Amino acid sequence: MKRIIPAVIILLTFILTACLKPDPIDTNTAANVNLVDVIETGGYARDVSGHGNKIFVAASAAGTQIWEDANGSVTQVFSHQFGSASATALRVEPEYKLILSVSKDQGYLRQLNSELSGFDSVYVNHPNVLIWESEHFGDQNTQDMASTRINDSLLVLYNTDTDLGDGLRYTFLNRFTEGLEGYYYWEANTIKKYTGSKNYGIDAKGSLVASSHGELGVGLYRIEHDHADTLGVMDTRGEALEVKLFEDYLMVADNWAGMQVFSIVAGDSSLSHLAEIEMGGWVKHISMWNDMAVLSCGENGIFLVDMSDPGVPRVDQAIDAGYTYSTFVAEDMILAATREGVKRYHIESR
Repeated sequence: MKRIIPAVIILLTFILTACLKPDPIDTNTAANVNLVDVIETGGYARDVSGHGNKIFVAASAAGTQIWEDANGSVTQVFSHQFGSASATALRVEPEYKLILSVSKDQGYLRQLNSELSGFDSVYVNHPNVLIWESEHFGDQNTQDMASTRINDSLLVLYNTDTDLGDGLRYTFLNRFTEGLEGYYYWEANTIKKYTGSKNYGIDAKGSLVASSHGELGVGLYRIEHDHADTLGVMDTRGEALEVKLFEDYLMVADNWAGMQVFSIVAGDSSLSHLAEIEMGGWVKHISMWNDMAVLSCGENGIFLVDMSDPGVPRVDQAIDAGYTYSTFVAEDMILAATREGVKRYHIESR
């Protein structure tokens, strides 16, 4: 009996030691990602953007918000409700000091002040100046936005629409300084490109524009001035919700079918399917950190996909971010628009 007891103790000690041993560190991932904080936006964060120490959020029923990071302490400095509907998407043009917000009723644009912390005082009444408080673009079915800078006073805004008759919209935003020096107002001139399908996501690189068409795949277009050429239309296996132009490639958030990768070939004039990758989540949105694709996958959070070899994309890691609508990458920070607010993740190479 005296010989059995020590053996049992040794066995129990071995089992407990094995259970308490920490999990091995995963050294196969290309990036380290750590949660910094969560910005509570008061409504689902549907979209997010960032510039400098400012964070811009489309926060559903809580409206369009601006937050400021002062040495790690984040506070809300501005909030505005465009119209009476929930804010679903936004885009910020820091060079032009413009904020573009999409609600469930239509799109709005406003001039920001020099600090990007609120609306500019340009919106005042003056007997000699016609200054619009707000220009509109799109309608209640507007989905996504992209833009191309032409010069200091001309910006081309592309936006998608799920109305079959509207097609792909592109709007010339002209900035005028007539009247009071230093005061601006904008005029919008919209042209439609009929694509024969609903339009969801959009991305632009110069005059090259890509748009996702849901179950009808994706389209690649060349838009110059008031003329638009269709370069190629390709079907996808799933439901194309979003697109991202990356070097000479087009990546597609294909919902339940994962992510598709197309090669842009023949002098930017056609598309060729290159690769696809499935993961444990339906892909809704794509942003980029260096050569890493940051995929927003709804209730399955975020997936990072290594795109160093676009022909062989590889899932690097999953991030348990909760329900994620979209992300925005600012230097070494991933801003994730989630149902819990904006989650900020620090990312760096291993």
